[in-house]
Amino acid sequence: MKSYKFSNLLAYEKKIRDLYLKLGLNFDSSNRISKYFKYLNEIEEKRKLDKESFSQLIIKDRAKYYFSQFYVLEICNIIDAIENSDLDEKIVKGKLCDVSKGNYLLSEEDSDNTKARDTMFELSLLSFLKKNGLNARLCEPNPDIQLTSNNFIYNIECKRPQSSRSLERNIKKAMKQLKRTTKGNCVPTIALSLEQILLGQTLLEERKKSDLILDSKDEKAALAFLDTTLLNFLKNNNPLLGKILGNKPCLVLYYLSCLTGFKTNLPMANATFVTGNIFNFEGEISNSILNDLYSMFPPS
Repeated sequence: MKSYKFSNLLAYEKKIRDLYLKLGLNFDSSNRISKYFKYLNEIEEKRKLDKESFSQLIIKDRAKYYFSQFYVLEICNIIDAIENSDLDEKIVKGKLCDVSKGNYLLSEEDSDNTKARDTMFELSLLSFLKKNGLNARLCEPNPDIQLTSNNFIYNIECKRPQSSRSLERNIKKAMKQLKRTTKGNCVPTIALSLEQILLGQTLLEERKKSDLILDSKDEKAALAFLDTTLLNFLKNNNPLLGKILGNKPCLVLYYLSCLTGFKTNLPMANATFVTGNIFNFEGEISNSILNDLYSMFPPS
């Protein structure tokens, strides 16, 4: 779990704006990312005035305050990954154009307006892989990401189900897309973002107040909750995967990233969890994939 300073996020605004302009992309007030920075700057102004004004602003619009931080933090990580990588500029341009659109809050999103955050998941997973020093690149149209190790090429299709009801449909679609990319030592891989399924259901009563941001009394409790929640989902989802995959080999990665606000004086923090299931590979290959994953993502 990584804590961060509010002021560090604001310092990224110029860097992000410059990258958008360099790629010929718009970054005016209608841009969703620009709106997050605008609100964060308003918060910074209030914070410098007095504690009362700052407290009233947060109480009045807690969801906007939290989500401005969360998505700015994600876009900062994404920009770092892009600037430190040799990625296809045309693909990067299209992805950054997509993430700048969409609704301000996650709770405002519906099934007809998911592209911005779907694309954000692809780029966030890429930045997570890059942060771990891995050889990953964006692809177009399939797979979404290609991760290359010393032993395998992982063709990764990213899916972000809106609810548990759409989980099966998303997995089937990913499998269909992966058929086009299966060859040689390629490992068909599905990456599932579980923000809507896990946090949306677990924090249902808090949704209007926190907009799916996790509140916890301290860092240890937050990490334990996220870890347990993700592992329980992995186990409970095995029967569905067995039904869909049959005897087809596939690696399934479960991804969960969220902003955590502690009910103490500790700062906000961002946590990203990834775990996975290896299905239907021959024993030797399965063991090789498992060892590969442990070398790429050492247990913390």
